[in-house]
Amino acid sequence: MKKALIGTSALIAVGLLNVGAAQAADKIQLKVGGFYNAGIGAVNEDDGAGEAGEFDRGHAVLVDSEVAFSGSTTLDNGIEVGVAAELEITDGARTDPIDEHYIWIENMDVWGRIEIGDRDGSESKTMVIGPVVNGVTITGLTTFQWRNSALNNGATGPVVLGGLTFIGDSTKVTYYTPRFSGLQLGVSYTPDLTEDNKALAVDSSTGGTLTTLGEGKAVGANWKGSFGDASVSASAGWSSAEAEDVNRNDRDQWTLGINIAMNGWSFGGGYVNDETNAGQASTTQQFDNIHYRLGLVYAWGAYTAGLEYANQSVDTATGEDEAEVWSLQAKRNLGAGISMGGGLRMWDWSDADGVAASEHDATEFFFVTSVTF
Repeated sequence: MKKALIGTSALIAVGLLNVGAAQAADKIQLKVGGFYNAGIGAVNEDDGAGEAGEFDRGHAVLVDSEVAFSGSTTLDNGIEVGVAAELEITDGARTDPIDEHYIWIENMDVWGRIEIGDRDGSESKTMVIGPVVNGVTITGLTTFQWRNSALNNGATGPVVLGGLTFIGDSTKVTYYTPRFSGLQLGVSYTPDLTEDNKALAVDSSTGGTLTTLGEGKAVGANWKGSFGDASVSASAGWSSAEAEDVNRNDRDQWTLGINIAMNGWSFGGGYVNDETNAGQASTTQQFDNIHYRLGLVYAWGAYTAGLEYANQSVDTATGEDEAEVWSLQAKRNLGAGISMGGGLRMWDWSDADGVAASEHDATEFFFVTSVTF
């Protein structure tokens, strides 16, 4: 697949060089955008000795903010060239405050789009996750949440749909086709699963860390169309990375998604089947780590309300660890790019080994506001 991607990129590059004069009409001017999300929440959860809520506060104020810079120009031959960078203002866990940054070259009417840099790949950008109410508290994704527990085997509770996918923002090249009859395909290649690559990475089989995964590959497909009065979007994706030592486990992930909308109603969801113990010794058994979420949402005027559900189950040597969460949420749009909402979310964890501290319940109450600019 790597050779195919390189070959495709080379053919497109030759086409770019041969299509007339490639002079930009205007120099790229960066525009500023972004968002600021804030949430106030309280949680009532099991807090006995050894349980997830022990010693933890039952309330918190959460914030998440990002400033985005982007700009593009169109060359005389019709090709668009652009650049984008995202500054994480509130992400204190990052040693590098810059999130995604990349350039793109495209002509979506003819041959498609190429992206190079640190950005989620085709398996993520084409993925359909189903309807949501509040974008900052999506049940089933890594958004605001106030609970403390996780599955006993160390996997996160049902908070991520593959992360959305495990390759993430690592430095990569991605190609997207134009959309034909509603269908668009994308393919990504990532030599090394780290961000901000500036040099050749060490192949772990020749001296690097043996648990390293490399040479990430991904394919994503997305279809948009309609059946009668219903609009439909659907997706499928696959991503894989190789353990850079023959005695280690590789990692593969598969995704599916669908969303159906009609007369203000939306219904659908997303599914991810991931593998545990990637990069570990090949004698270590790998298990299925399955995430899925569902949503039923109704929008009328400035209001949106709905029910969301997410589940994560991980097979183990002794059975299955499982976590599930339900939420009931509502939101009101107050103006261009401004919304406020809130909801109730209920969590339940069960452990295959019956470990008391891992048999956990939690209930969240929250209020959130979002501003985009």
